[in-house]
Amino acid sequence: MNSTVKKLFSAGIFSLSSVFLAFGLAWSLLYHIDFSYGRWHDVGGIGAAIEKYAPQNYYRSGFADTTKAQRESLFQQINYSVHHDAVGLESIVYSVPGHPTQTLLTADEVGHLTDVAILVNKVEWLVILGALGWLAMAIHYYRARIRPPSVLNQCLALLILMAVFVLVLLVIGPTKAFSQMHEWVFPPGHPWFFYYQQSLMSTMMWAPVLFGWIAFEWAVLTLFFFGLLQFSVSRILRRCVAVTLADIDPNPNPSPNTDKA
Repeated sequence: MNSTVKKLFSAGIFSLSSVFLAFGLAWSLLYHIDFSYGRWHDVGGIGAAIEKYAPQNYYRSGFADTTKAQRESLFQQINYSVHHDAVGLESIVYSVPGHPTQTLLTADEVGHLTDVAILVNKVEWLVILGALGWLAMAIHYYRARIRPPSVLNQCLALLILMAVFVLVLLVIGPTKAFSQMHEWVFPPGHPWFFYYQQSLMSTMMWAPVLFGWIAFEWAVLTLFFFGLLQFSVSRILRRCVAVTLADIDPNPNPSPNTDKA
């Protein structure tokens, strides 16, 4: 393996691990601010969608009369449950004047969100592996006293990896690959698509519109954290290597002693 291939391989590993770590940091931040649901409720058209579609629901009534604060609370409860093994989904309720207290989710929706919780757990493990990989590579660069690969080399390595992925996808077949990935994500036979008239969950999230807004802010935050990681590790390693070299040889080029007896 020549030096160029080694550099690209190292850049690819470091870049992938950085992306996974940035991906996880962005997700964690969004989770703690409930994915900006309150903001998208107002500026993303979600509030208007609820007013339009909630009265058409076959199984629940009065949801259009809920306040923004109630909807934010309901979303927060779903968000928390999905990140804690789907605990408490069945007990999420809402109440408005003139209507009995009602559960928000149907049995199929609880099942779907349970599948989502399982998926979130799997993704969390990928993020942990990415963080460990990033840390291992940072330690390697420190011990080898070399700088991490440039962002340009990392992007080039990512492009090569993406090209390999696309090639494998074409060999397997897009339809077969999509079906397989769908089976990996959600078990066969489990409902995952819900019409607004059947699902307050879909209505209050105005699916898939909210997911588009979340993807947008997630991508922006991932790029931000990726850049922050690159800048931080470069600065830290540069200082660590400089300190280590100073400890090994504090005066590598001593000036000749001109003093005479």
